[in-house]
Amino acid sequence: MILPTPSPIRCPVCSEPLMLQDNMIACQNGHPFNIAREGYANLLLSHQRKAKQPGDDPEMVMARRRFFDSGAFDVLTEAVTELPTIGNDDNAVLDCGCGEGHLLGTLSEKYRGFFCGIDISKKAIQVASKRWKNAAWFVANGMRNIPVATNSMDSILSILAPRNNDEFHRILKPDGVLIIGVPGFNHLIELRKQLQFSSGDFKEKADTAAEKCAPLFEEANRIAVSGKVALNREQITDLIRMTPIFWRSSDAAKAAVMQLSSLTVTVSFTLLRMTKK
Repeated sequence: MILPTPSPIRCPVCSEPLMLQDNMIACQNGHPFNIAREGYANLLLSHQRKAKQPGDDPEMVMARRRFFDSGAFDVLTEAVTELPTIGNDDNAVLDCGCGEGHLLGTLSEKYRGFFCGIDISKKAIQVASKRWKNAAWFVANGMRNIPVATNSMDSILSILAPRNNDEFHRILKPDGVLIIGVPGFNHLIELRKQLQFSSGDFKEKADTAAEKCAPLFEEANRIAVSGKVALNREQITDLIRMTPIFWRSSDAAKAAVMQLSSLTVTVSFTLLRMTKK
């Protein structure tokens, strides 16, 4: 695990800085957290979880890993890694709701700096930390008190993930940038039609995200990225398993789509750059 000095990671019990100590991290008050063999630490306290194994289950995590590895969402990865505020060397970047770590991990391989990923899914963090060794990975609940110091992050990523705007505002430096990623217009429209699945008007998602941030953040600009991707059967299956489509479509519709040998879909995302008020 990589931690800078002073450490921006805070003890979830007492909020004191967590420092590396042999095979664990601990605060000055003696609250220890073991570093797993994959390289991550679990900072999720028992009262911060609603289920025994919260977050994405192993099947969803591995579906997401395979899908990102296939390159089907490369337009999103490239857009995030090319953002100028993210690409400055020596920045501190938090990815809240990082999943299996593809976006933050790619950034950590491309730039210097401190890269921290948190997710409530233990399996997701295990998978992320096993591959991406230039970042620090933690199991934590991003919708509660995030175990990161006030005014310590240059950038926060919240890509296709729930947002904790109050905590983001606290954690960001005064000149920091919050990057929000939401589905863009016509995202996966071909797959949604096949499944007779409606998720509302994706065209409005960016506006809604900006409005919800408005009390604490103002929008600097937004970037729309899109493209067409030809998916094979395995990619179609993984895409369905890793998205809300899995839970909101009928079993019959999913079974029929998973038998398709190929399907060309629109991938579309909007990135919003938000600054603190």
